[in-house]
Amino acid sequence: MLFTSIIYFLFLAAVLFLYYLVPVKYRNLFLIAASIWFYTYVKLSYIFIILFIIVSNYYIGILIDQTKTNTTRKNYFYLSLIINLGVLIFFKYWNFLIESLFTLLGWVDLSSPASAPVLDLALPIGLSYYIFQTIGYIIDIHRQTIKAEKNFYHFTLFTLFFPKLLVGPIERASHFLPQLNRRITFDSENLVEGAKRIAWGLFKKLVVADRISIYHTAVVIHSYQESGFTLLFATLLYTFEVYADFSGYTDIALGTARLFGFNLMENFKRPLLARNLSDFWRRWHISLSSWVNDYIFNPLSLKHRDWGVWGVFYALIISFVVIGIWHGASWNYVFFGLLQAGALIYETITRRARKKIAKRMNKSVYNNVSILLTFLFVSFSLIIFQSPTLDQAINIIEGIFSKPGKLFIDKPSTLLFMLIGIGIMMLYDIQEEFRPFRFSFFSNKSWLIQQISYAFLLIYILLAGVFDGGQFIYFAF
Repeated sequence: MLFTSIIYFLFLAAVLFLYYLVPVKYRNLFLIAASIWFYTYVKLSYIFIILFIIVSNYYIGILIDQTKTNTTRKNYFYLSLIINLGVLIFFKYWNFLIESLFTLLGWVDLSSPASAPVLDLALPIGLSYYIFQTIGYIIDIHRQTIKAEKNFYHFTLFTLFFPKLLVGPIERASHFLPQLNRRITFDSENLVEGAKRIAWGLFKKLVVADRISIYHTAVVIHSYQESGFTLLFATLLYTFEVYADFSGYTDIALGTARLFGFNLMENFKRPLLARNLSDFWRRWHISLSSWVNDYIFNPLSLKHRDWGVWGVFYALIISFVVIGIWHGASWNYVFFGLLQAGALIYETITRRARKKIAKRMNKSVYNNVSILLTFLFVSFSLIIFQSPTLDQAINIIEGIFSKPGKLFIDKPSTLLFMLIGIGIMMLYDIQEEFRPFRFSFFSNKSWLIQQISYAFLLIYILLAGVFDGGQFIYFAF
């Protein structure tokens, strides 16, 4: 059920109407039922996997919390990791690991060529998100930073809550679970602010991301015959597409949760205005990057602190390999993660030199150049991210620098709508980041100007939106 579909909004309207009619003490149960229906609408069998994860981790979390013996606590903790990672690896990485192993054995002539025993498995939607969320919950209990949730219905809703179920954000138990103990009453402000956030998400997805997708897909399909200028243009556009697509989904998810009185964690903070790659990863997919920082990077760098800066480099490489393969079972994602880690290591090594350069340059010029260079690096790294094979990524990069020719333009109207959409989205981010304009539309103090601005936004969505576009990019992860 796509967040941009009519079916979803009919579902949302019905659930929201009934939610505020149901007595307060039964509302969480009602949301669990609605979330189960939402997930089974995608595919019935998926619900059994997530229910298994919920039940097993609920009881293991309590056992870890109540056990005093360190050895026993660790055993329960490892059992949870085996269950969670076992399910994730089986459904998402089994075929990749087996095929890679058989390729390796064939390459070094340790076995005769044979067909790898791959399985015809469909990846359950949202698996990576709720598995990471649950692992974080168990780690927090093991670290004794939170207590285990003893209310089974609360833990179930923490895992199943439908706005964040398919593409995150990856919620923290310490942020979401306390909200379930509040008495949520009808609040018109929640409805208004939630609806605004949803509208902004629809604009990003339908007008920006899906418009760019039409052009980008056409270029990629015929990349072997397109000019370098066209490939470069499509590469830069893809960065805006991924940002608009994923942050658009997040806006709809956060807006939907706000309608019901819940606050989900922010997942983006204007990442395309980042001044360096470290800054970018503090702003992009925040729920994943902060998860990796808290549960992988910090423990590893602390464990190997006697290695000095090499311990930090080691922790960066492991952390970004995890971020890479989290996105999918492909060597491309491994290389994408290694590329990010390498660039961050370079930033660490050159930090002092860059500070000296910054002192000699005009601050505004230095910041703008830094933003541009960061954007260009992210855009080129996304070539590896988007390509099905490393060879295709290399061919696109080579084509950018070696193929002369004109810019391909399919339809002028598509290009115009696309550029206007990008302009509106980035002007909004620039205003939120730097406040260069005294007057703003969407965050204006005047109620009337705000309402008129959102009304025009909805009209533009109807005029320029692509309503037969594909699913959200991050559904695949």
